Parts: sequence; C-alpha cells; structure tokens
Amino acid sequence: MALARYDTMANLLIKDLREIAKGFPESLDDWPHVPCPTCTRGVLLPVPDSFVAEESVTSKSLHDHDVWEPEWIRGTFHCLLTCRKETCDHVRVIGEMTVGWAGRDDVQYEQHWTPTMFFPALPLLESRGLCPSEVGERVDAAAKLLWLDPNAAANRIRAAVEALMDDRGVIRTKLNRAAKAVRLSLDNRIATFKSALPQHADAADLLLAVKWIGNVGSHEDVLRIPDVLEGVEFLDQALSLVYDTNRDDMKKRASEVTARQGRPGTFSIKVPF
Repeated sequence: MALARYDTMANLLIKDLREIAKGFPESLDDWPHVPCPTCTRGVLLPVPDSFVAEESVTSKSLHDHDVWEPEWIRGTFHCLLTCRKETCDHVRVIGEMTVGWAGRDDVQYEQHWTPTMFFPALPLLESRGLCPSEVGERVDAAAKLLWLDPNAAANRIRAAVEALMDDRGVIRTKLNRAAKAVRLSLDNRIATFKSALPQHADAADLLLAVKWIGNVGSHEDVLRIPDVLEGVEFLDQALSLVYDTNRDDMKKRASEVTARQGRPGTFSIKVPF
C-alpha cells in the first residue's frame, strides 16, 4: 500500500523540528518556532542576554594562515530559551557556530548556529500522550540523541516499534524444528501484527518503514536529522492509528447526529404562554 494513501494532515511538530534542523540564523529574532517540551504547544523564545558565542582556540590559531578566510571560523554557542507560558520549564540549547558567505550587498559573511543538544529535550510526537510507557520511554531517549547523533536516535525509534509490538501482544520468539526458541525478526513481528489485526494494516506499513530507517541507523553512519524525523512522523501516525479512539468516537457521534437529522440530543421548546 502506497504511503501516499495515508492521512496527509500536516504534523506541525515535525514541521517545526525540520526547520530547526536547518539551523538558526544569526538574528535571534529570526529563529524558527521551537516547541516547548513542557506544554508542547507553546513557543520557546531565546533570551538575548543569555546568548553566548565563542570561537574555538583552534579556530583562532588559524587566523594567521596565509590563505585564511572567514569561512574557517568555528566555535560554539549556548542560549536559554523560555516559553511564553511562565509555568513551563526553561530550556537550554548548545551547538556549533560557523561562518558562511551571506551573499548580500550589506553583509558579506554571517554566523550560523547548528544546535546539537536541547535540555530538556524537545518533544518528537504529537501522539506522545497515547504512547504506552515502554514506547514513550524509547521515543524520549531518541529525543535526547537526535541533534547530536541522528543514527543512534533512529535506533531508539526502531526500539520503540519493538515495544509497540510487545504492547500489542505480538510474540518475540517461537520454537524451531529442533524445539529451540528463536527470536523473531522485527519484520516478522510486524507481519504478524498486520495479519492478526488487519484493521491496523496501514499502521503496520508505516512501522515497517520506521524499522528500515532504524536498521540503517544501527548499521551505517549515513542518516541525518531529516531522515530520522521522517521515521518519527511515520511512527507518530502509526501510534494515532493504533491507539487514538477519537476517530471511532467521532464516527459514532456523527451517526447519532444523522439519526436525529441534526436536532440536539436533548432540547426543550419554550411555550410562549
């Protein structure tokens, strides 16, 4: 089944994270929307007085090189982020500072900030509240690793799929012909899940894609943050399909409204005398 058939409703959280993955511009006023890990709906704003950027000692030592260019500059930055809701926790971000060609008439070069860690970690899932605890814990681990080591984060997302299979009662082992217990691959577990619960076939297809991304993260060092976020988006949608009962409730309520032909379920008519 083609992934294009799945619900295409925009996942705003993933959209925000993809923008952050592009890095922060030099102007703090132009930073993208950073989701709050406490309330998940608020936006984190950088505190200007807390922003610190520093060129590394190694980078400074290269300034006397005969062919030195500003693009050689490297360093670090850190900053405090606060949500508009005063009850939310503050978040600290650290990362790498580089300098690149701006290509504008008024500015030749500009600094660029690449985040490598947020503490507390930024949220990954719109459906985090639906997660069984074991699934959620693995996703939370991925959130801590994502900006520093995307491949390790992909491995944790794959582990979340294994935990989802556990929660749905899909067996981990079976007996072979020699009556010895052998571990089932995640491919086999997802296939079992799909055949046993055909109503979740769409979710199974998404989980299989997550598994493949996780496999690459486990065995190759080629994944980047956008690659992992694609897997997170698939997992998020799969979790909604499996655990979210709102769709069934909405269908039921729609049927009841249709049966009443739009009239309120309980109403009274005031007699004008």
